[in-house]
Formats: sequence, C-alpha cells, structure tokens
Amino acid sequence: MACKYLCGSSWGSKATAMLAIVGAVAATSVALVNNDQGQQNQPKAQTQQKYTIETFFTRDLTYVAASNEANDSRWEKIQSQVGKRAPEFTVGEWKSLDKDLKGGTLESMRGEIVVIDFWGTWCGPCRAAMPKNTELARKYASQKVRLVGICNTRGSQTMMETAEKHGGLFATAVDIDDKSRNAYGVQFWPYYVIVDRDGIIRAAGIDALKLEEAIERILAIQPYVPPAETTTSGAASSG
Repeated sequence: MACKYLCGSSWGSKATAMLAIVGAVAATSVALVNNDQGQQNQPKAQTQQKYTIETFFTRDLTYVAASNEANDSRWEKIQSQVGKRAPEFTVGEWKSLDKDLKGGTLESMRGEIVVIDFWGTWCGPCRAAMPKNTELARKYASQKVRLVGICNTRGSQTMMETAEKHGGLFATAVDIDDKSRNAYGVQFWPYYVIVDRDGIIRAAGIDALKLEEAIERILAIQPYVPPAETTTSGAASSG
C-alpha cells in the first residue's frame, strides 16, 4: 500500500507526470531569466532619463567630489555660479594653432555649447590636459560644441609657446588682469566651465578626466539640430 501512488503506477502515467514537472520547471526558469534581464536593463533606461538641463551636472564630475570642509565650501561656490548667465570674456586676441578651432565672444557663440578651459602656463595639470582638450575640441566641433582656453594673466607671455609644446591647439586668449577668472569664480587650475546654448552656466570645476562625460550628458539634453534647409525657386521671365 505504501507504493500505491508511485511504485504501483504505470510507466505512461509516470512519464506524463515527469513531463509536467519538467515543463513547469522550464517555464519558471524562463520567467526568472526574463525578469533578471529586465532588471539589468532597467538601470540603463533610468540613467538615460535621469538628467535634465538643470540636473545633469553632479558633484561626482568635479575635482571637489570628496566631501570635506574645504571641498564643501568650494562646491557651494560652484553651485552659486550654476544657472546664471555667463559673463562675457575680458581677454586679449584669440590665437589658435588649428585654424579650424576659433575663439570669439560668448554672444557670437550663442547657440553653441561652450567649454571654457581656465588654465595657466605654470600649471602642470593644465599642460597635461592639453592634448585631450584638443582632441575634444575637434571631436565635438561638428555638434556645435566649442572648447576655448583662457590663459591666466600670470605667465601669459609664454602662452602660445606653452600651448604648442604641450599640444594645446584649440583657441586660447590671455585673461586681462584676471577679470575673466574673477567673473567666473575660478578656484583652482585647470577650471572647466560649460555654458549651454542659451548662454547659461551649467557646470563648473569639472575634473579633466570627467570632462567628456559632462559634454556627453549636456549633448544628450541639448543636441545640435542643424537648421532646416530651405530651397528657393523662381521662374525665369522672357521678354
């Protein structure tokens, strides 16, 4: 009697029961795998939708990412600049070792994303970042992103010599009496600022290693949209 339901059942009945069990296990496994894949894809989708023009700039992109008393104070100053209209540059003549990479006034660059590199000829990290900044200036030019340098007043007499030696081929100009530095609240060197297409400061104090990520984030929100092509047609008149 102990084997009434297992030992005493026919082979066909056993096979049917086994198939039912295997099918149930397989269905459960597929459901778990699909659910796991959905959870893996979800963070990516959330990341893509996470930022807006007001929130894409986060502290982890900056040189003051680590929280301590000094960095907290610097972060507060950075935040006080973000969201304000970018002040016009007070600089000398724009110079570039790449004729396609030009400078200009902020007014003339309206409609472009402007990345400002505040640097000094005496600043080792500034010089080290120059080749990468040249690469970024070229890479994003077609998307109407313009990277320009503002050279600190001190040591500016060797600006172009330093730029050429270290691969800084993007447009740069000398800050006149530190007026641009003071207007933008520069706290350390290099000091990167991003101005959006409407002329508003959206990021500042960016870590050189995070600069491209910051550019990509704002481009996802403010992509370059080429102006619509217009065609004109006219009928020739015969006299």
